[in-house]
Amino acid sequence: MSRPVLIVLISALVMLGPFANNIMVPSLPSVASDLKVTFSEAQLILSVFMTGFAAGQLFVGPMSDRFGRKPVLIVSLSLFVIASGLCAVAPNLAMLSVARLLQALGASASMSVGRAIVRDSFPPDRMAQVYAYVGTALAIGPIIGPIFGGLIEVGAGWRAIFVFVGGFGVLMLISVLTLLRETNSQLMPDAASPAKLVANYAALLTDRTFMGYVSCNMICYGGIFAFTSCSAYVLIGLLNVSPDTFGALYAITVGAYGVGTLVASQFTRRLGVNRMIVFGGLVMTISGEIMVILPLLGYFNIWTVILPFAGFAFGTGFVFPSGQAGSISPFPRMAGAASSMLSCLQMSFAAILGAIAAGLLDGTVMPLAWTVFWMGPVMLLLFYALILRTPAVATGDETD
Repeated sequence: MSRPVLIVLISALVMLGPFANNIMVPSLPSVASDLKVTFSEAQLILSVFMTGFAAGQLFVGPMSDRFGRKPVLIVSLSLFVIASGLCAVAPNLAMLSVARLLQALGASASMSVGRAIVRDSFPPDRMAQVYAYVGTALAIGPIIGPIFGGLIEVGAGWRAIFVFVGGFGVLMLISVLTLLRETNSQLMPDAASPAKLVANYAALLTDRTFMGYVSCNMICYGGIFAFTSCSAYVLIGLLNVSPDTFGALYAITVGAYGVGTLVASQFTRRLGVNRMIVFGGLVMTISGEIMVILPLLGYFNIWTVILPFAGFAFGTGFVFPSGQAGSISPFPRMAGAASSMLSCLQMSFAAILGAIAAGLLDGTVMPLAWTVFWMGPVMLLLFYALILRTPAVATGDETD
């Protein structure tokens, strides 16, 4: 398989999970109404998915180190397709949540193993650039998810969304079966053993460099998912936007992230990952301040919500690819485990922050605005403490 085709396939795999989760965002009010639950309770189908997606990362990466990337993808995608069907027929929120958990576990390999395939197939000096291209695709999933979700919601209802998602899973499964060759040439027989898993994850969690770069991705994804969790409440519930229009508005914010990753891909190799992260953090900070200041001054409309967060998302486009490269590239023998832990930590943090932000909603945009406000400054502080204060890492030599 040529490298351009491989990048396209990896990109499609990586976008599967975010696509499957975000496609339900415009339907949250309908889910709440049909299943007779509150909006905060309906939002749990997003957080449950994120939790399952995060938990799955801890196992699929090491399993792909042990058995290979392709077999793990085949099994996980099969589970994803079956669970999507269960979601479509779930009679209540409890059953829907269980099915969403299984769906997330099935999707978990797509992102973690996709990143590991990049590590298998490209040299370190190209990984950040490839991750930037893949990051653009990662933005496409959340963009087209709400757009398709809004259109399907208006035309056929929220249950039909899961039929559509299941069909996408079938397409990915066929693509893996027919196009992907095994990229893991150094299988590790003990990679999936409990003792090895504990040792690998302990080594990663206690590594200053790994945690420094991972914390950047955690905070960025947390801010994005907080917006995802609350945006339907703010735009549909408070500003009376229709579900299909909501999808188009949401696309602006995540599209800004895609633009950020594309711009970053042109400068990362020349400027280094650390400068990219600092620049992205500054953009996030300024955008978060604007998102808080405008409603405090009495300006609350669609554009005072969408445009500041689009700026925040643009900033994260500079951080994500560099954070991925900085956290995974130092661990060639544990690429699967490092990728799994990265995904697990960022998804877990996002699920928690999204649930907290949704629980704080009080009829205004301020809980969401304050959540976004703190992401940039906290990320820059942690990055300085864990990375920039360490001379060997602060130069960016390890991950450029």
